[in-house]
Amino acid sequence: MKKINLIILFILSLYILTGCQNANPNITVEEAETIVVEKHTVDIGEVEIVSISHKRGKYIVEWENTDNCENGVDHIDDQSGGYIKGETTIC
Repeated sequence: MKKINLIILFILSLYILTGCQNANPNITVEEAETIVVEKHTVDIGEVEIVSISHKRGKYIVEWENTDNCENGVDHIDDQSGGYIKGETTIC
């Protein structure tokens, strides 16, 4: 019984410690928005940020360009500002 409690305590401690890593982003919300706007800026229309949230070491940015009939969601690394992945929809 003591061995199981010790294992559970170890796993719980590990979970808490890994969850607290990178708690402070190196880039700001405004910088993440700028990265997304610059990535999707084209000759037609203007990219507008719909929403932005911060989860698990990345910014999740929802954007749209109504004139170009595009919208999407991009994931930006909160430490380096690098583009992780994204989804784009064209009408």
